[in-house]
Amino acid sequence: MPFYGNDVPALVEAATVEDWTRPLASAADVIESVLRVRPRLPDGLLRDALALREPRFLYAMLGNVHLVSDPAALNRIVERVLVGDVEPFVEALASSGATEERADVRERLAETGHPAAIKRAHRWNAAWSWRLRRKVIAAAEQPDLSPAFNYAQRILETGKPELMRVAEQLNALLAFHDHTKGGLERLERVDAEPLRPEVADVLRTVLDTGDAGVLRAAAERAEGTEGLLAELYDAKTPGDHRRSLQWREPLDWAALTAAARKKPFVKDAAAAVTAHPDCPSELRALLFTRHPTAVAENTAHPDMELLKTDCPKRSRPKAVRTLIQRCPGEGINGAALVTEGAPAVAVLEATRTRLEELQEFTERLSGLVEEHLGDDVGAWRSVRALLGDFPGTIPELLAEAAANPVDGEWPETAPYPETSAPSSLSGARAAFVTLLDTAPDAAHGALAPHLDARTAHDLYRFCAWRPVWPDQALATAPKDGVSPAWILSGRPGLEAETIERLMSAADTEMLMRLFWHNSITDDQRVRIMSVAAEQLSQTSWPEYAEGWRLTDLYACPDHELFQRILRSVYVLGRIPQSRMFLHVWRTWGAENVAGMLVREPVKYSTYDGTREVFKDLLARPDRETALAELEAQVAAGTTAEAQIAMWRTRRDRAAMIKETHQWHWAELLAEHRREPFHSDIIGLLLRVPDCPQEFRREAKTVLLTFEAKEYRRLMTGMPPEKVLAEFEADGRWLISAIEAGRITWAQALEHGFPAGSVLNKLSGRGDDAAHEALKALMRDTIKDSPDAWLLAVGMVSGFTGSAAELLRTAAAAAGVETE
Repeated sequence: MPFYGNDVPALVEAATVEDWTRPLASAADVIESVLRVRPRLPDGLLRDALALREPRFLYAMLGNVHLVSDPAALNRIVERVLVGDVEPFVEALASSGATEERADVRERLAETGHPAAIKRAHRWNAAWSWRLRRKVIAAAEQPDLSPAFNYAQRILETGKPELMRVAEQLNALLAFHDHTKGGLERLERVDAEPLRPEVADVLRTVLDTGDAGVLRAAAERAEGTEGLLAELYDAKTPGDHRRSLQWREPLDWAALTAAARKKPFVKDAAAAVTAHPDCPSELRALLFTRHPTAVAENTAHPDMELLKTDCPKRSRPKAVRTLIQRCPGEGINGAALVTEGAPAVAVLEATRTRLEELQEFTERLSGLVEEHLGDDVGAWRSVRALLGDFPGTIPELLAEAAANPVDGEWPETAPYPETSAPSSLSGARAAFVTLLDTAPDAAHGALAPHLDARTAHDLYRFCAWRPVWPDQALATAPKDGVSPAWILSGRPGLEAETIERLMSAADTEMLMRLFWHNSITDDQRVRIMSVAAEQLSQTSWPEYAEGWRLTDLYACPDHELFQRILRSVYVLGRIPQSRMFLHVWRTWGAENVAGMLVREPVKYSTYDGTREVFKDLLARPDRETALAELEAQVAAGTTAEAQIAMWRTRRDRAAMIKETHQWHWAELLAEHRREPFHSDIIGLLLRVPDCPQEFRREAKTVLLTFEAKEYRRLMTGMPPEKVLAEFEADGRWLISAIEAGRITWAQALEHGFPAGSVLNKLSGRGDDAAHEALKALMRDTIKDSPDAWLLAVGMVSGFTGSAAELLRTAAAAAGVETE
């Protein structure tokens, strides 16, 4: 078959062929390339390709990241491969990282005795058990034993013998004896110095007696459960205990459980054992009791049963947090977590950021909080004091607090924190935030006068937003010099309405915190700057600050601060620059304007065009008249009417949109609805940060006139069918039109030409709508005919008509009956 571009993969992925035998024989190269990279592949194609037992197709599939990263797809591939003769697939399976950890693949490869399987089995630190290594060699008629010998040699001659396990060294000695001529003579040349003492003893006995049976018996013990237990109790030898388990599969779980019942394994071993998917629940519980955190972090099945298992008190909070964070809503039920999870502080801390995710948990907790604590400040004090080391469940904690309310100072009083980073919140403090987050509004109002600064900060910073907060905070007097309203003013993401409400406090420090919020209006910033410009020039920015705005420049009363702002903002366009110079003239006099005109502009705010106008104004003898004229020009140029006229008449649209006008968006939108502006202006509005969503949505449907004449035809009202029939489907106009909803994929496939270009774009898009449109078309045309599919694939590269015409032509040539 000839070389194919990105047009053929679309025909493969959307094909409705049922029997792929003919295509696989006639178009093997192109199908192989598609199998290697494409995300959507017909299941029938995978089935028939594997049924041919052609290694090239399996190589392609196992190299496809889309397939191997999908556990279900990989399972289907492996199951089909293992059902029949695996001999043709040995090299592909042995070389693939995707199947390396699969025990079922290793078992079947061992049966073949294939050289590639022998080599894979003896790769360094391979997952193959010793049983399978012997099996694969025994299955070979004339095995190449060099991999086994080289592996053994590497173990015995390693520069770090302390890292080797007893079983590894014994197995290596046995390989030397069994796989070389004159086995005993070869053992005599082994340096016993680096060997483990027990291994060296065995070697000396074999050499003294000439009986290799001693070595074989010792290796069998080391490779069995006895040797595994020795490794699981060994805390000194570093290494991966998962390999200790894999090298001895199948495992004797009853013996491991009995041993752990007498004495738990070391921590790393416990982690590896419980990570095994077949680990029994009894063994897991035994190891959790001794190593709760390690088991919680690694267990293959985190669930409520494990969460309720007893373990040392000092380790339990971390283990519980880990289990909850690993599987919220899956292995751990939300309602059961509220009533059965303990200690309460760990449960509350782990669920703090997952309340929306754990709806059942949150609803149950909210009910308990309202029932036991409500707006009783004494009960809330009590629960905060109990959180430190309370061992029981959440219902027990809340009931205890309700029964024993506390008066006096807030527990663990602390000042306003230096950082608001979420990472700073942990332990009882984080758990209390979870309770606050599920409390009713009335509780927040009742607590506000009593909270210390740190807890008030946690309430207003970390809990979900409540509309009642601004009024509650403003109504609460400061405590220890810190007011709830001031704390609330530093919460990121405040809306303009909330900012306006908090500004009523007229507190300068609060105003400076409010000034930097993203949602603050220009008018609000102007009002704050009028009373706090000096303070703004002296304070550092909070972490949520968005930076200076152009309107800050127009309103700044402080000359030093003005110069600083000027270095941070762009002032582009005749009217924006005139407005800036007008402010300078009014505030600091004409001489300052003259000084700015001779200095190098900053932030690319070139004054070309504006400079000459102002030089002329400054040269006039009557400065007052000149200033009045400037005021009139700015007033007229900044009106909605002037901006509408600008949008209607200016031809340098891209330059105009770059200018830093304060656009009258409401009036411009109304005018656009009355009579649409030129499409180029709308298309350019995506470059304007504060552009309203209505304009922004329309801008995404527009191609600029200098970019695509095809798209202009669509915008003038020409039917999509005519545009598609008139213009080739090259460039990006087709995708833009489809994204904008002006053309459907069905229309593009029916009328767009050439077929290869349309299919190429469809393949590159890869979305469901495109795929389903082509699949429907293929179902209606070539149906399940492999001959018609082959004809379509063969013709596509030079076909000048549409994709629909291509498929109908192929169907007719193959004798497919169509309606």
